[in-house]
Amino acid sequence: MPQNREIMRVEKAIKIRIWLLILISATLMSIPYLIPHCGFTSLFAFVPLFYLDKLLTEYKVKRGWLYYFSLFFLFNIATTFWIYFVSAIGSIFALLLNALQMSAIFAIFRWSRRRSKGILPYIFFIATWISWEKIYCDIEISWPWLQLGNSFAKSIELAQWYEFTGILGGTFWILFTNLILFLLLEAIQRKEKRAIISNSIIYAVFIIVPITYSIIRFNTYEEVSNPKEVVVVQPNVDPFNGKYGGISQLKLDHNLIDLSKKVLTPETDFIVTPETFTYSVDVDNATNSSSAKRYLELLEEYPNASILFGALTYKRFYQAQKPTYTARKGTGFWYDTYNSAFLLDSEGNYSYSHKSKLVPGVEIIPYQQYIPFLGELVSKFGGAASSYARMPGGMSVMEAKDGTKICAPICYESIYSDYVRECVKKGTNLIFVITNDGWWGDTPGYRQHFDYARLRAIETRRSVIHCANTGISAVIDQRGVAHHKTKYWVEESFNAIANSNDKLTPFTIYGDIVGRVSYFVFILLLVSQLVVKRRSEL
Repeated sequence: MPQNREIMRVEKAIKIRIWLLILISATLMSIPYLIPHCGFTSLFAFVPLFYLDKLLTEYKVKRGWLYYFSLFFLFNIATTFWIYFVSAIGSIFALLLNALQMSAIFAIFRWSRRRSKGILPYIFFIATWISWEKIYCDIEISWPWLQLGNSFAKSIELAQWYEFTGILGGTFWILFTNLILFLLLEAIQRKEKRAIISNSIIYAVFIIVPITYSIIRFNTYEEVSNPKEVVVVQPNVDPFNGKYGGISQLKLDHNLIDLSKKVLTPETDFIVTPETFTYSVDVDNATNSSSAKRYLELLEEYPNASILFGALTYKRFYQAQKPTYTARKGTGFWYDTYNSAFLLDSEGNYSYSHKSKLVPGVEIIPYQQYIPFLGELVSKFGGAASSYARMPGGMSVMEAKDGTKICAPICYESIYSDYVRECVKKGTNLIFVITNDGWWGDTPGYRQHFDYARLRAIETRRSVIHCANTGISAVIDQRGVAHHKTKYWVEESFNAIANSNDKLTPFTIYGDIVGRVSYFVFILLLVSQLVVKRRSEL
């Protein structure tokens, strides 16, 4: 009996240690997404996770995956709980799916640890995680909100070197520094002097060099003076009870025009409105829409300006066969619907870009082209019955009458680092993010979305004009510093200067080198692990 009590006491003590490690790691991982200037906590947030793995292995804890799944699930809840305000069922699915994917990566790492010793499984873990983050940006069920590199979105003074690597460089930095710190602590515990010295040097270099460069760059970077005057309008329409609750488009347009006129000048180059501010626009005859006609009347008074507006649009196809898998049946025609950004000038010239990174379950039924009945299934749970169509070839570059080239990420397209980079590489001088962040309420959601746009400014050294229906509207300079920030749930317009730029950063030119190298390392180490496993079975 005393022996049983001792066993129970030990087991209880182990569980307490496990849950302490889970809570510490989940808290440290979450803090950078919630509290400004706390990105540095991510540089040691994974150390408790590595100790959790060590504890689970040492004591042969059964169903260990439940513990690290709990850690990642807590991390997802703490940082993205606000998805609930859009869809209760969708939020549960998104949180579980993201946590399961993170857990699967850690399970692969633990599988690798059983087959090889030393640092190799940890390198495999880093390569696997980064490869997953890159793949997650390219598939239709995509929710890369919690890419680890986003940990520095609220700490831009530490992320200026993203102009070389992009966001995946930040992910590598976090994982690698955590690994070296863990190895250093292990060496200290074992009193291995050589390992202590070597790991201390490596850790110091990987902490000091990026931070020092970033702070110097942040304080010395000078923008090329090529000013464009922009008018940003935040109409503050309640997405639940406003636009979709009875306010006419005529009233919305007049309010937007009145807000614009408060700050417009003859020198204004761009007027910006939020995502889906108007609707039912024919992409082949956009100037025939009632909203476009009203905007043209405004531009007649300010002919130097162009207006960038968000719209729900459509394109008709007069043919017998269904033209695309997203096409819907009309009376005598097929039609596709889009979430679009239009650039319209005073002469009636216009160009557009359709949203391609669509929200799963809301704007797109993932892989509906292969599984047609998914639309009906998703609609039963409150989602969309069919998908919006997308822009062939990704986001388009739109050119204003003065030759300025812009791209317009719509809604959460701005969180896709490499996707925005590709459009900048095509010649973009300014980035306009148009969004409707009112769906999430006054939560961290809209603040995180805004902060991620600051990273796009740093990566590409492009000024970002962020225009929200409500949330945060601002002009973000090429260092990621926000100017003229609006407050949440406030109707407002402002006039600001944004510098156009045509110089390309190394990241813009060469792309996600960190991601491509991680692919190679992942495949190489996976094959080597499988070979080792096969040999052990012979």
